[in-house]
Amino acid sequence: MKAVTLLLAAAAFGVHANHDEHESHSHGAHEHGHGHLNLVVDGNQLMIELQAPAADLVGFEHTAKSAEEKAQYAKAIAQLKQPDALFRLDPAAGCKLTQQELQAAKEEHDHDHDHDHDKAASNEHEHHHDHDAAGHADMGAMYTYTCATPAKLTGLEATLFSVYPSLAKLSVQGILPTGQTAAELTPSANKLSW
Repeated sequence: MKAVTLLLAAAAFGVHANHDEHESHSHGAHEHGHGHLNLVVDGNQLMIELQAPAADLVGFEHTAKSAEEKAQYAKAIAQLKQPDALFRLDPAAGCKLTQQELQAAKEEHDHDHDHDHDKAASNEHEHHHDHDAAGHADMGAMYTYTCATPAKLTGLEATLFSVYPSLAKLSVQGILPTGQTAAELTPSANKLSW
C-alpha cells in the first residue's frame, strides 16, 4: 500500500511539473539557475525528483551536435546517475538507492516519441522541437531509496550546487510524515530538515 501512495504522490508531482513546464513555455518564464526538487517520505521509502534547465545540468539546451557537446551531455548523464554526489542523507537512516530514472532533455524525448505519428503530427513536432531548442529544455532524475531506520531520516543536504555551479536555487516541495513542506535551497542554505 505504501508503494501505491508513493507512486500516486510522484504522479501528482509529475503532473504539476508538466503543467508548470507548459506554462513556462507559453509565458517565456523558463528560468536558468532555478531547479525544482520534489520529495516524498512514506514509511521506509524516500523518493526525490530533480528537474532543472538543461543549461544548468549540461551547459546547453539544444541537441548535442559536436563531439565536445556529446561528451558534455554524456558527463551530465553520468553525474545524474550518481545521486550520492548530489544529495547527502543522514547515514544513520541507512538509506539505499533502490531505483533511479533519468529524464533526458525534453526535446530529445519528443523527437524519439513522435517518430510513429502521422505527417501532420510530424510537422507539429518540428515546430515544438524548434521551440524547445530555442532555450526551454529541462532534464532531471527521480531517485527512490529504501531506508533501514526511517525515523533517523530527518532531512537532506543538497550538495549538487558544487556539481552544477550555475544552479543558484532549488524550489522544494515535499510530502513528509509530518505533512507538506515547501522551501528554497541555495548554495549557502542547502540543508532541508523535517
